[in-house]
Amino acid sequence: MGQKISPILFRAKQRLANIDAANSIDATGLQKSVWFATGRSYSALLLQDIEIKRYIHKELQNAGLVECIIKRFVKRIEITLYVTKPGLVIGKGGATINKLKESLISKFKLVGDVKINIEEYKDPHRSAKVIAQEIAAAIEKRVPYRKLIKTYIEKIKYSRVLGARITVSGRLNGVDIARTEHFSFGSIPRHTVDANLDFANVFAKLKSAGTIGITVLLYKGSKYTNYQNQR
Repeated sequence: MGQKISPILFRAKQRLANIDAANSIDATGLQKSVWFATGRSYSALLLQDIEIKRYIHKELQNAGLVECIIKRFVKRIEITLYVTKPGLVIGKGGATINKLKESLISKFKLVGDVKINIEEYKDPHRSAKVIAQEIAAAIEKRVPYRKLIKTYIEKIKYSRVLGARITVSGRLNGVDIARTEHFSFGSIPRHTVDANLDFANVFAKLKSAGTIGITVLLYKGSKYTNYQNQR
């Protein structure tokens, strides 16, 4: 039996130093939560982080949310959102972002000053999460998946990505027997810890065919080589 592990969790140690965009080659390689806690407060804050991120993903599902970074200080909470469509998040005169901030404070009873930063992620085809969400939305609208995924593969090639692998599984095209299909190009060094891999797994729900799983894996180069070039 094969033992499966998340490509992101497998490289968790590589993310420890990436607490700021200046230290990382890409926003998708940043540490997702930056704070320190001990005892029972650790589990409470961890669960709160998970719920906050789920809520933000639900509220901003059309804004191309790439990453949500939560930083906790003594009397301040800083949430940084990397999105491909910052205009949708900010809203007219900042109305949308202010409404999101107020809802977070009231729903999760956040104490202290809460600050939300919006950062634009300029190339959406370098984010596995954005690609998977767009493919899932298109499949739910009955777009033929083969032509759709081949189109995204071509777009990824022009985004300085060295390799990509997109997997779809389920009752594809509404057939009775579920199957899995893979689409890829370039190399995906899944066993190399220093490889800069971006991973996302999203589900598309269809009334006639159940749930379709979409997995996207992007290879953006060797982290070690990138760090050496930055020095």
